[in-house]
Amino acid sequence: MTVPTPFSTAVPVDDLTEDTHGASNHLKGALRCTGQLQPIVLESLPSGEYRIRDGNRRVAAARSLGWTHVQADVYAGLTEAQWALVVAGVHNRSANPVEEARLYGTLTQTLTESGIAANTGVPVQVIRARLSLLSLPGDVLDLIGTRTLSLSVAERAAKLRGVHAERAVREIREAAQAGKPFTAAQLKVVTVARASSLGARLMAAAPPPPTLLPPETILAEEVRALCERRGVSVQALTQVLTGSVPPVTPVQAAHVHRAVVH
Repeated sequence: MTVPTPFSTAVPVDDLTEDTHGASNHLKGALRCTGQLQPIVLESLPSGEYRIRDGNRRVAAARSLGWTHVQADVYAGLTEAQWALVVAGVHNRSANPVEEARLYGTLTQTLTESGIAANTGVPVQVIRARLSLLSLPGDVLDLIGTRTLSLSVAERAAKLRGVHAERAVREIREAAQAGKPFTAAQLKVVTVARASSLGARLMAAAPPPPTLLPPETILAEEVRALCERRGVSVQALTQVLTGSVPPVTPVQAAHVHRAVVH
C-alpha cells in the first residue's frame, strides 16, 4: 500500500477545530520550550476545511499558548486504510497501544498482518499483540495506561474467553469506578479459575479408567499358562484340587520330589 506525499504548510490555528478535553501542562511546557517538533496531520476536505487526523492535543496546547499557526502535513483523497497507515506511522514515533490496536484493526480490512508489518516496520508479533486487545470493550481499552489498567495486564485479560473474560471485564470496571488499580494478582485469580474449569471439563470428557480384574480371574489366567507349560490339563488339575482324584502317597511324593530336583 502506498500513500501520496503530503503538502507541508503552516495552518492558522483558527482554521482548526480540535477534538480534545484540553492540553496538559506538560505538553504546553514542552511546546513552549522546544517548539513544535512534529507536524500535525490534517485531511483537506472538499469544502476547504481541515479535519485533524493526528495532533488534537498539540493544537489545543498551541491555542492556549496564543500561537497563531501550527505546522501541518496535509493529505487529500486518502482511503481509511491509507489514513490508518499514515497515523500508524506517526504513532511509531510515540507509541499508543490502544490507538495502534485500532489502527491495525482498520488495516486488517485491507492488509494481512504480514502486510501491515511490511508497510509499518512493526514486527508481526507486536501487531498480533495489539490486535488481541480489540477483544476488550471500548471503555476497558480506554483504561489502558491509566492507574487502573497496565498494558501487560490488559494483554493477558484479552486472551480470556467466555465467562472468564466477562468476569475480568467486570472486575476491571469495578476497580475503575473505585479509583483503584486492577492488578496482575487479581487477574491471576480469574485465570486460575479458568484453568480449574478447563481441567474439570477435560476430566469429564476423558474416558473412564479401565476396570480392574478380580484377583481370582488373574490367578486363573496364571494357572492356565502354568498348566500349558507343564503339559497338564486344567481339568486334571481341578480334579486334584477338588479331591476327586486319590491323594498322592508319601512314596509317590518322594519320587516326584526327586524327579523335580534332578
